[in-house]
Amino acid sequence: MKLTNRTGVFVIAVVILAIGAGIFSAGVVAQEEGWQIVRAEYGFKNQRNDVTDILKDLVGRGGVNGRVAVTNQTMGGDPAVGANKSLRIIARNRQNEEREFTYREGGFVEVHMFDVRMMNPRRDDWDDRPAGYGDRDRDDWNGLKIIRAYYGIQGRTVNVTDMLRARVRDGAMSFVVTNNALGGDPAVGADKYLIVIYRYHGQEAATFVREGYTLTIP
Repeated sequence: MKLTNRTGVFVIAVVILAIGAGIFSAGVVAQEEGWQIVRAEYGFKNQRNDVTDILKDLVGRGGVNGRVAVTNQTMGGDPAVGANKSLRIIARNRQNEEREFTYREGGFVEVHMFDVRMMNPRRDDWDDRPAGYGDRDRDDWNGLKIIRAYYGIQGRTVNVTDMLRARVRDGAMSFVVTNNALGGDPAVGADKYLIVIYRYHGQEAATFVREGYTLTIP
């Protein structure tokens, strides 16, 4: 009887180890693939916004508990009101093979699936300010904090984070998105857009505004 019990325990242990190894190897394979995000679009059919920079930033920051939610708030707005939208990601691995990943609205992107340089979100948000800015940092947490901002088109964007941070007044911001307002034209002749990732009252969100339209937060 004792021999039977020991044999049963041994068999169960082997099964558990096999399952654990399978789960671990799947995660390792995903990381070894090294899928680099080439392009990401969010929307429905031909009503889609280019959210490549937004997604790279969110994935690079590690998401929330290792996942990025696919919602209008995280993807910078609603490009097709009332439609069941999706996030479409074109990625390339180390063998230069391309693959399309699709996530439905309301779903989650697992950060470990993509090879993006991880950032320290606390350090990045605080812009490496000295300790004496503690009170200011608490004010940012309770009000509006610009985390990252890009202006341009895919492949030709400029980082305008500091410009937008300077525009925050009394926990809010509103201005017309133009080349003059954002320091120049990164893509002459093209219809550009402004992508802003921000935190408001502790909640992170993103917004997407086309050139000529007004950005208002909150």
